[in-house]
Amino acid sequence: MNTRAEPASEPSEGGPTDSSDAPDRRFDGPWLAALAATVVVWTLLYAVDSVFLTPETPTGATVAFAHGYLLAPLATATLLLDALSLAERRVVDLGVFKWLYALAVLPAPPVALLYYAHREWLKPADADLLGGL
Repeated sequence: MNTRAEPASEPSEGGPTDSSDAPDRRFDGPWLAALAATVVVWTLLYAVDSVFLTPETPTGATVAFAHGYLLAPLATATLLLDALSLAERRVVDLGVFKWLYALAVLPAPPVALLYYAHREWLKPADADLLGGL
């Protein structure tokens, strides 16, 4: 399965809007940084929720909603977008593993550390693997 958008026709050569230098990538973005930030915030909110808050209070319900229904799906989406970006740039294709990691990250976003270790293990010498960080 190819997730890369193929142009419908050949681009014109030498035109003023020639974009042959800039690749057309649909999945570019700071996905690894967004994933790291989401996992850190989820972990902090989960720790505060489990240690200090009770579910019966409005604050406890709000924090539980934030880490359970907002940040966990956000972590899953950024993980999938990072994997699609790597495949689109032809750095590495994780195949079915990206879906397994996504299913594991949905209930527990810190599992994204395993995803990061896996992508680092597959391509440890690539300088662009960190997404330009």
